[in-house]
Amino acid sequence: MSDKPLKLRISIPPISGVEDVPVAAVEVLARKMGFEPSRVQDIVQALTEACVNAIIYSDSDEMDVDITFIAMHNSLILEVRDRGPGFNPDSVPAPDFDLISEIGVKNGGFGIHMIKSLVDRVEIESSDQGTLIRMSTFLSSPDSSSLTPQT
Repeated sequence: MSDKPLKLRISIPPISGVEDVPVAAVEVLARKMGFEPSRVQDIVQALTEACVNAIIYSDSDEMDVDITFIAMHNSLILEVRDRGPGFNPDSVPAPDFDLISEIGVKNGGFGIHMIKSLVDRVEIESSDQGTLIRMSTFLSSPDSSSLTPQT
């Protein structure tokens, strides 16, 4: 493998269930990179949530959701881009866990907080042209990677 980061791109139609394809790919990639099994599951859950949200909020069945994986020697960066109406990430209130346990999840915003609890860093860029969620997870020890891309 070269010294460059490994970059994979997958585009999926905004159809429920299709998110399984990039989720399966990231699970294999994270394992090959040397992430602990519990971290692999965190990464999988975060990507699943981001993809499901992107599918739900896409404006058109004809505009794909784009997922990019960037694997480096010490980190895995996942980007999910949709073409939905966008939102203000700063206006999403913290979830009320008492209310959620009582009536279930009825409004948006819970997924963002869940994603933030599962990965090391989350960046959100959103406008009326769509939303990009960038999730970064870092290996505890860069030497534990079985992939060799370096930055």
